[in-house]
Amino acid sequence: MNAAVVRAKYKKADLDKAIKDYKEQVLPTVATHEGGRSAMLLLNRETGDAISIAMYENEASARSFAPKSDKLIDSFKKYMTSDAKPQREIFEVSTSTLLEAKAVAERDIKAFNAHDLEALARDAAPDVEGTAPGDVKLKGPQAGKDYNQNFITAFPDARVEAKKIVAQGNNVVVHGVFTGTHNGTLKTPMGNVPATGRKVKGEYVQIIEVDRGLIKRIDLIYDQVQLMTQLGMAPAAPQQAVKAGQ
Repeated sequence: MNAAVVRAKYKKADLDKAIKDYKEQVLPTVATHEGGRSAMLLLNRETGDAISIAMYENEASARSFAPKSDKLIDSFKKYMTSDAKPQREIFEVSTSTLLEAKAVAERDIKAFNAHDLEALARDAAPDVEGTAPGDVKLKGPQAGKDYNQNFITAFPDARVEAKKIVAQGNNVVVHGVFTGTHNGTLKTPMGNVPATGRKVKGEYVQIIEVDRGLIKRIDLIYDQVQLMTQLGMAPAAPQQAVKAGQ
């Protein structure tokens, strides 16, 4: 990840106007740029000093934003105390709370796909807590190992793929897809489901809280009815009636 930094000094009387323009111009421009992640404006109201920080997925994305940045900087000149054009600097984000939290989530996806439950347990805090559909409540790394082992036993080829990973501070949200073949017994709060040989595929969401590099809490959300339907344990939803004349 890379950050682009622009330092400027605004007229104190125009700070609110500059903030308004930043919200309406800079934020959406960064958000719609390929590889653009976020932007923020830091202001010292006593001095008028301002620092604009935009985050990008990689250096190429940060550098390709330069033409847009030039136009945006020019549009803010009317608020600046000097005619000198501010310089845009690009930095590598070597480490941050956000990056460390995302790295834990990505590492756990890799460990689950390798069916390495010990690696998953090493990323969990001793007092980790979690929840899952069916009013499942988990406490401690061993409970998490047992929960994951249940799915690996039931689906020996179990695999997850992240569609999107969003990190904010110590929290990470993973939107993923689970796939597997039901060749083993699946234990559920409603009872055991013997192997059916059916393939399943379903989306899930994990909300993960990371504390000092370890998972403090993890909440899993997925559609239980969809899973049971794919296993043949629940009736499929009725198909929508075909319109007359079709």
